[in-house]
Amino acid sequence: MQKILREPLVHFLLMGAGLFYLYSFLNPSAAQLENKVIRIEESDVQRLIKAYQQNWNSPPDSATLKSLLKEEIKAEVFYREALRMQLDHNDEIIRRRLKQKYEFLVKDLADSQQPSEAALNDFYQKNADFYQEPTKLSFSQIYFSPDKRKTPLVDAKAVLRQLISSKKNAIDVKKIGDNFHLQNYFAERDYNDVRQLFGQDFAKAIFANPSTGWTAPIRSGYGIHLVNITAIQDKTVLPFTQVKDKVISDWKISQQQLYNEQLYTNLLKKYEVEYDLEKWGEE
Repeated sequence: MQKILREPLVHFLLMGAGLFYLYSFLNPSAAQLENKVIRIEESDVQRLIKAYQQNWNSPPDSATLKSLLKEEIKAEVFYREALRMQLDHNDEIIRRRLKQKYEFLVKDLADSQQPSEAALNDFYQKNADFYQEPTKLSFSQIYFSPDKRKTPLVDAKAVLRQLISSKKNAIDVKKIGDNFHLQNYFAERDYNDVRQLFGQDFAKAIFANPSTGWTAPIRSGYGIHLVNITAIQDKTVLPFTQVKDKVISDWKISQQQLYNEQLYTNLLKKYEVEYDLEKWGEE
């Protein structure tokens, strides 16, 4: 029993029960809305003043405050009347907003949980793929423009044969090819960097089983390229100390998802769900 009470999820559910119990007292039910008294508390006035200051960088004067209170009272009157008329029923926007607010309550509870170092390390080990430094390539490229050449692909293949058959550094690659609006050498670029610069097909071509040396001609949205991969930095898992802040953030997100699912499972037990999909071809 003591072991169960030490579980963070149990703490969460107990805290959640308390929070929702308190929430039921602070928010009027349909029966309570029959009360015709609208009371503006000091906390309501302070909330209006704070919101005005955030928008206008200065407190409201007395006339403005009276106007804000008038709008607050109008909003409360319309809100109560709308609830009495059940205008909130079957409204998809309201359904989504209330669902979102409910989930925000769960998020606040999840954020209040402080993971132990052991729990963080365990999460880090189980999700090591999330904390990898991606493969990076360093490469140079020679560009063959379709606007300046009739057969850029044929020209690129001819240059490649020349590069492969010649002695190392025997050919000045800076004098081959056409002018390109980007640089000719790129150091330690990952897949996403290359994709943004040259397009997805180009990135896939050089990152598919990369090896140092010249590749076959590669097409991009700009034209044809000969690529010389000079260095490959394989993906590596970053040390825990370097990504600890991200691990904490990811752990809290995972706990929030866990709590949401557990809370939903428990709440669903209170309801009897009925539906018939027979006419849709399902049972």
